Amino acid sequence: DVQQIPMPGLENVSFATKPKGSIENWRKFPQMLISRGMYDILALGCGVGFGTPFMQFSKLGGMTFHAGSTESGTGKSLALELAASIWGHPRDYRVGKSTSDVAMQQRAGLLRNLPLISDEITAKNRKDFEWFPGFVFDISEGRGKERMESGANKERINTSIWALQALLSSNTHAFDYLSGARKHSSEGEMRRMLEWVATKILKWSSQEVSVIKSLRDNYSHAGDLFAKWVVQNRTFAMDLYDRVEIQVREEFNLTDDERYWTAGVTSNVAGCIAAGSKHANIIDLPIRQIITFYKGLVENARLI
Repeated sequence: DVQQIPMPGLENVSFATKPKGSIENWRKFPQMLISRGMYDILALGCGVGFGTPFMQFSKLGGMTFHAGSTESGTGKSLALELAASIWGHPRDYRVGKSTSDVAMQQRAGLLRNLPLISDEITAKNRKDFEWFPGFVFDISEGRGKERMESGANKERINTSIWALQALLSSNTHAFDYLSGARKHSSEGEMRRMLEWVATKILKWSSQEVSVIKSLRDNYSHAGDLFAKWVVQNRTFAMDLYDRVEIQVREEFNLTDDERYWTAGVTSNVAGCIAAGSKHANIIDLPIRQIITFYKGLVENARLI
């Protein structure tokens, strides 16, 4: 119903986040990942999904996570669908693969504290990957480009402000590209993103395929509950972020120039803890395995 849209410009977001099905049926997919020991897909999907609202407590603008694989069927799209399903339709919530990077910034401003998700970013008009370093840096700034009003020597009011995480996937290993022989160095951009390289081709039983497909009929309930919990428990959420940050910085031996990694990992671990039965009561996740996953991402990034 268009009349229920809270403000102009949010039509697409509102339609994509309208709940469907039940949270009980939504839980079946992440629970299946836990039973299969697929903590990478689980950690990236639930981490970004539940962690993004915690980015506001980091005082940084944004952080980018990239899932890269030259092969199909490795689970990178499933991680994106899981993250999207927390807040909306697992596919319709995501930004279309042909959307320009400028339009993605506009969407980030509308989402504000929800994840920005885009699958297969190297498709069609994105065959030239040179746009990516600038996008990573722009997301970390937490503010869209300044623009002039049409026909007037006056700047538009910039309402494109966010504190979120972007979760992207492609058939490219982004760190390899950023660290390769290019005209400009991307050291700063590499400190503002983390990458999961998926290599294992996954096999599913017919029953598991049914669970995966059911995600398209059961979504958005987790995000609804989680948003209410964060709003009602903001002080506790901020304290949880601070406590997790201390643990993450110490365990990962993170430095000040790795502050974006610190913010992203802290947000995602804190979000997964907050989703548990002791807090938002959405789903209990294997926190130690999730921490191990993100520790691996940081260690791999340091090798570049």
